[in-house]
Amino acid sequence: MFRPLLTALTVAIFASHSYAESLDDLRAELAKQKAQIAAQQSQLEALATAVENQKATASNSATTVGFYGEVHYNSFKEPDPAIGKNNVHAHRAVILLSHAFNDNLRFYSEIEFEGAADETEIETELEQLFIDWRVHPKLALNIGQFLLPVGLINESHEPNVFYGVERNPVEEKIIPATWWEKGVMVRAVPAEGLAVDVAVHNGLRGDINTLGGADGLREFRQEFGGSRAEDLAYTLRVKYQVINGLELAASFQQQENITQSHDLVVGGKASAQLMTAHVDYHWQGFGLRVLGAQWDIDNAVAKATGADKLAGFYVEPSWKVTDKVGVFARYNQWNTAANQVGKSDDEQLNVGVNYWIDPRVVLKADIQNTNQKNKAGDGFNLGVGLSF
Repeated sequence: MFRPLLTALTVAIFASHSYAESLDDLRAELAKQKAQIAAQQSQLEALATAVENQKATASNSATTVGFYGEVHYNSFKEPDPAIGKNNVHAHRAVILLSHAFNDNLRFYSEIEFEGAADETEIETELEQLFIDWRVHPKLALNIGQFLLPVGLINESHEPNVFYGVERNPVEEKIIPATWWEKGVMVRAVPAEGLAVDVAVHNGLRGDINTLGGADGLREFRQEFGGSRAEDLAYTLRVKYQVINGLELAASFQQQENITQSHDLVVGGKASAQLMTAHVDYHWQGFGLRVLGAQWDIDNAVAKATGADKLAGFYVEPSWKVTDKVGVFARYNQWNTAANQVGKSDDEQLNVGVNYWIDPRVVLKADIQNTNQKNKAGDGFNLGVGLSF
């Protein structure tokens, strides 16, 4: 009687022990799997963080910040009415901000802080604010506020890329650079080495009665902010760069009405045409820049004062003696009222040297001679400029 009971008890004990071992094994297996899941979760989180960091890095690399600036010292034999005999000033500091949304769409901007030689206040300007939309490998649209495609320095005027402390007076007073407007510009490359730019933008705005002064049409630029666009303007430039080191370009601009008004108080309607042409040649160390520009204004008041024609040109040979040292001479001639009886052309000769501490950092010095009365514009200029 006891044997069957003992046998049953033994079987129950062994069964209970086997069950306990199986439960322990199951618990151990569950703990192991839980640890694996936690490790995998940790790996996934680390991967997600790495991906986010890569995205942030890619986004940051698509956004770029640049800068250029220059400080000048001007010394004249005779005191200048506006800036005296000796003057040192931080001429400009410009911040460039751009972003690439993708390979075909970019944003560009330039914010300038400019200190004129005859003022202690800083003028703030927004030179550029536009998108560059590449709709085809050979065709792009610029939409917003952009630099106009005229002359040599209007689109490229960082201090380390041109000779002389001051920008040349022909492009400043006749074109007048630096010049930006708001609108749409089509940039096309129809053939190798050939570029064509066509822009529709707001026009100039000013008082015809003020023409003929030293600044020409410079104060007619509407610059930043709101611009009257009662009458538009159109710019065409053709640039040829097939021969290595040689650039040939010509621009034509039509202004419907540079007063933006028919009011006789400001001279009434005045259409105007600007034509520019230049040669920019570099061969080994030798360089040569030649530029001419002319305005023709169709307006009775301007014709009566001889200010219906503004014209000028300059010739600038240069020689890069070494990678760091370059010398140049530039002869400038211009007239802001070329049809005015008895008004002679302004002339200015600059001879000087550039010393590039680094390709983007330059020291400059030049001697200046003019045909002003009593040699008022004669003297010398010193400057430092940089860009990055």
